[in-house]
Amino acid sequence: MIMSTIFPEADITEGLKSAMRLCAAGVTVITAGKGDERRGLTATAFTSVTMDPPTVLVCVNRNGQAHDAIVENGHFCVNILCEASRDVAESFAGMTGKEGADQFEGFEWIETSVGAPAYAFAQAAVACTLTQAMEAGSHSIFIGEVQEAATNPDRSPLLYFNRGFHAVGALK
Repeated sequence: MIMSTIFPEADITEGLKSAMRLCAAGVTVITAGKGDERRGLTATAFTSVTMDPPTVLVCVNRNGQAHDAIVENGHFCVNILCEASRDVAESFAGMTGKEGADQFEGFEWIETSVGAPAYAFAQAAVACTLTQAMEAGSHSIFIGEVQEAATNPDRSPLLYFNRGFHAVGALK
């Protein structure tokens, strides 16, 4: 099969954006801070790095409020969202008009052992201490050592695909 669209070098950024939109990914909300200083963002750039020690990686835009909260607090929590949590994803993606700590309103949060907020109804939550930060273009790559992990395996994941949130349905 031949690809339907070929992007010339001049449009490489748009070509990459179009390609990445077609890469279905799990939806997470990355959180950091406490109380009125809590900040978060919706992200798909999350992966495990090593199991010994247990580490994960998240990519965060340096211009966002959550970036500074992660750096200042030295911790973060990756909240892996289930399909019933679309409203949480929308809040932290800036789709509701709320900003800063107001994005947490209306949702139940639990303080993790590292101090970062975990969404009580997440499919999974991974609380980390920040161990490394590297700049890459407009973003920072944060590596965190996992201090705590919790799962709700009976929930179905929320995915991001082609500019929208989608349910996968029951996976058993």
